[in-house]
Amino acid sequence: MSIFFSLFAGLGLFFIGIRLVSNNLRQVIGRRLRQLIARAVTGAGSLALFGLLAGAVMQSVNAVIHVLVSLVTAGAMDRKRAFPIIRWANIGTSLLVLVAAIDLHALALCLVGLTGIAYYQQIDQSTRWRHAVGALLGLGLLFLGTDFIKSGAALLRTEPWLRLHISELGLWLLPSFAIGAAVAWVAQSSTTVVVITMSLAAGGLISWNGGTMLVMGAGLGSAVSAWNLAGRLQGSARQLVLFQVLLRLQGLLLTFIFYACNRWLLDDPFNRLLDHFQLGLPARFAAFYMVVQLLSDLGSRTLEKPSLRWLEAWAAPSLQENLSKPHFVHDEALDEAETALLLADKEQQRLLACLPAYLDALRQDAPAALASADKRQAAESQVLQLCEQFLVELADRQRSRDVLERSMVLRDRNRLLGSLQESLAELHQSTRAVMSDPTVAQLLDHLVQSLHIVLETLAETAALAQPDAEELELLRSLTHDRSDLMDSIRRRLQGSDLEPGLRQAVFSATTVFERCVWLARRYVLLLDGPAASPDHPK
Repeated sequence: MSIFFSLFAGLGLFFIGIRLVSNNLRQVIGRRLRQLIARAVTGAGSLALFGLLAGAVMQSVNAVIHVLVSLVTAGAMDRKRAFPIIRWANIGTSLLVLVAAIDLHALALCLVGLTGIAYYQQIDQSTRWRHAVGALLGLGLLFLGTDFIKSGAALLRTEPWLRLHISELGLWLLPSFAIGAAVAWVAQSSTTVVVITMSLAAGGLISWNGGTMLVMGAGLGSAVSAWNLAGRLQGSARQLVLFQVLLRLQGLLLTFIFYACNRWLLDDPFNRLLDHFQLGLPARFAAFYMVVQLLSDLGSRTLEKPSLRWLEAWAAPSLQENLSKPHFVHDEALDEAETALLLADKEQQRLLACLPAYLDALRQDAPAALASADKRQAAESQVLQLCEQFLVELADRQRSRDVLERSMVLRDRNRLLGSLQESLAELHQSTRAVMSDPTVAQLLDHLVQSLHIVLETLAETAALAQPDAEELELLRSLTHDRSDLMDSIRRRLQGSDLEPGLRQAVFSATTVFERCVWLARRYVLLLDGPAASPDHPK
């Protein structure tokens, strides 16, 4: 019974180690990882390097895909550059398999001892070293768990009844394949299945044929876990996940062909090749897993064009995703201050021109809105966040007084745009439900039409290279203080026989309308700021 406890404890330590390594290393580099990937992955070499490192660090392709999804949906990376990273991340996860093929008993004990000393010295309480110590502990537990599994398996191989079942498992390949797929799906990692298979092989508990079926089944389990993730995503994010599913399935098909040809047609040349290197059975499984990964990569590269066409048709980018991507700002422009400021100004002009669309669903004479106000606000707020980061980075790189002043004006406009978007979405939410009442609808329609004119005029004036005094004066008159008018409307409604719910909705709408006009007036005042160029200030 103690043998089974040893195997069970080994599995527990292995799973804890995997989780500790993944979580702590992601915390160590998580704050900078996305920014580094977005900036550095410009060529084939950097794509491969980041994919390998991300897969090796996170030990989960799904975790890598999560990072890429956030970058692609935010517009920080083109989705076509994300596909090669997924390919290389799959190969990166197999680095743990190569490490597990080495006898690491002494290293595991040393790692656990070192982390024990670190905890005793309270180094784990340090903000700087806390996650590094946690990752070190996870690595030690991972190796120690692998060693426990190997030791328990070595003791079990002396049991005659177990040897009988092992020999049967080598004959019945389908159950082995199903077990590998199930464990990989539950553990969300095909690497876990391969390392456990290697540990069992080191103890003589599994044959070559049964082990290869476990490894191939792990590929199917990984594809199923990725498919489950795809169900919650849309557009380009869904494309990335489906690409991983296709990659796994293509690799699985090629691996079956390779296995069948190697075993039944060519008299096992793969094992004869490994005999020259005098590799044991665990190392042979590691080599076979590498072959599986390389065949997946080969299949993905061979069928890349039809696969991408299928992904485009199956998961086309949504309207909300298109709205969340910037049209002008990009990191390459940061090296030239004048260009960067001009592009930031253009991006803000574009977003300002989109503000009247928030009111389209409320106007009685307007066409149907392409996207709801909530979805539009959620998408365009991402663009504003990117603009803010862009302007902060520009101010850090270019420290001249002129650039700092103009970037501060643009940042103030950025914040006002965000407040306007939130207020318009709130106006849409509070008004839409009560537009069915004729009296309320007529009153609110007047407010909406008035605000629509204000926003359109503001956008047209802001788009001019140098608005004159008359245009600015018109904007100031359109955005004058409306508090007296709104108070009179609220006092009139207070004494009416309107239902309390409708009255409260109108009160909320007038308050938000008043706030929108005030924000627009603040934006008018900033049109005189030096945002576009020192030669013709706005």
